[in-house]
Amino acid sequence: MTSSEDTLRVIILGSGTSAGVPTLGCRCRVCRSSDPRNKRMRSCAYIEHCGSRFLIDCGTDFRTQALANGVEDVDFVLITHTHADHIGGLDDLRAFNMVHGHPIDLYATPESLAEIRKRFAYCFAPPPPGGGIPEFVVHEINGNFEVRGIPIQPVPVFHGRMPIVGFRIGSFAWLTDVSFIPETSYNLLVGVRILVTSALRHRPHPTHMSLTEAVEVARRIGAEQTYFIHMCHDLDHEETNAQLPPNIQLAYDGLRLEL
Repeated sequence: MTSSEDTLRVIILGSGTSAGVPTLGCRCRVCRSSDPRNKRMRSCAYIEHCGSRFLIDCGTDFRTQALANGVEDVDFVLITHTHADHIGGLDDLRAFNMVHGHPIDLYATPESLAEIRKRFAYCFAPPPPGGGIPEFVVHEINGNFEVRGIPIQPVPVFHGRMPIVGFRIGSFAWLTDVSFIPETSYNLLVGVRILVTSALRHRPHPTHMSLTEAVEVARRIGAEQTYFIHMCHDLDHEETNAQLPPNIQLAYDGLRLEL
């Protein structure tokens, strides 16, 4: 029998692209929509598994997302890449350091860690005490690894020409900002039951999959259920989902998954 701690629970804190939806200054139909599923903060996932609470990315909207979804602590963060909409909320994690009295582990590729050390330099060469800075312990991703008893499989993908990583945890996989998946990475996704991946818009884009491309990828991977994230304001939630098969759908902020 599976214990409650073995259950993997995911909250999609944000399903939007880097500009979010509504997009500032835009008066399009989706940006003016009253459907709450068309309100998309920057992409981020909160996961509870094996007694741990962790994030995949920590973007610009994290504080608002945490308050809206009852996120009360974070043990570690998995970083896919270092664009602002994926790491812009790291400073907000200092509140958990202060309230709960523990550092937070960051796991990222060597290239991503170098960028984080540059952009958040004050966290690693701190001023005298009293500045309220985040307390991180950094770990390089150089292949499969385990955190607090949880095996994690990095999945190399491309974001345009930029190599980034997705993550597989058991039968769950999260692949954001994808434009191309190498053949060797498809092999790492065999048997995934729930896939979360990105679908920016209808039209092709140089660094993101279009909706049509994402559907093709979802069908090839063959998960029981696929949810799309990182959508811009081109995609209306209800209309788009009506055109998709039931096992391939747009996600929305606050969507809860369990397996």
